[in-house]
Amino acid sequence: MRVRSRLIAGLVVIVVALGAAACTGTSSEGRVNVVAAIYPLAWAAQQVGGNRVDVEDLTPPGIEAHDTTLTAAQRADLQTADVVVYLGEIDFQPDVERAVGDAGGTVIDVTAELGIQQQTGDPFDPHLWLDPADMAEVVRLVADALAATDPSGTDDYARREKAALGALEDLVASFRAGLSDCAFTTFVVTHEAFGYLAGAYGLRQLGIEGLTPESEPSAARIQAAAQAIDQGQAAPAVFYEGTDAGRRIGESVAADVGVPALPLGTLESAPASGDYLSVMRANLSSLERGLQCTA
Repeated sequence: MRVRSRLIAGLVVIVVALGAAACTGTSSEGRVNVVAAIYPLAWAAQQVGGNRVDVEDLTPPGIEAHDTTLTAAQRADLQTADVVVYLGEIDFQPDVERAVGDAGGTVIDVTAELGIQQQTGDPFDPHLWLDPADMAEVVRLVADALAATDPSGTDDYARREKAALGALEDLVASFRAGLSDCAFTTFVVTHEAFGYLAGAYGLRQLGIEGLTPESEPSAARIQAAAQAIDQGQAAPAVFYEGTDAGRRIGESVAADVGVPALPLGTLESAPASGDYLSVMRANLSSLERGLQCTA
């Protein structure tokens, strides 16, 4: 009877412990569970958290982030996560934005924290991560949240935050140097996602598609882009995002105008190879070539 009582008591302790772990969202290995709405936010969390965190990216690789639809498992993970980081109530990922209301942990609303507001009459541009300086602010937000959630890791988080910020500062310096002397400052893109990047370095984007990619761009937009290139008002290149549709549209328009099609990654989902930093450096190389920049 004593053995049976001890066995039952032990089972109760195990069940209670498992239930507590489920409620807090902390992984069975003691790491902090982070749920990120989109790849760049997941990248920031992983850079700062290292092996102290488990990071889940809600946007599957290879899809437009606008189209993210959560599974039941993802909703459950979001509810129990220690930290949830998303872009905010901007109607960019509606399914994610609705689900965040059920989150039980710390929630980081990036656009609200950074004070980024919608311009009157314009759709909200969510692509702030394409400006490395804004990405540095995201890293700082995530670092603060992780340290508050897991105080025992404060020193580790601070060390990794410093390293990530250093890498981003180097990236900013590379963009400043690489784009400081270019023959053109206006560039044609298949997806008008590069407003933050363009604004940071004195450039202007001309989109074949708007902020939200459409199934097919309008004839008027294509004509305007081709005319800008023909008349020397835009760089002699068409920059396309890294989706099948983006490549198809970019290569088609470029062929019609007789200019090269060059890739520009939007990083709305995890890249097939490399990471945030390598894709951004590849973007810089494409821009330097297309805008005819001299270092």
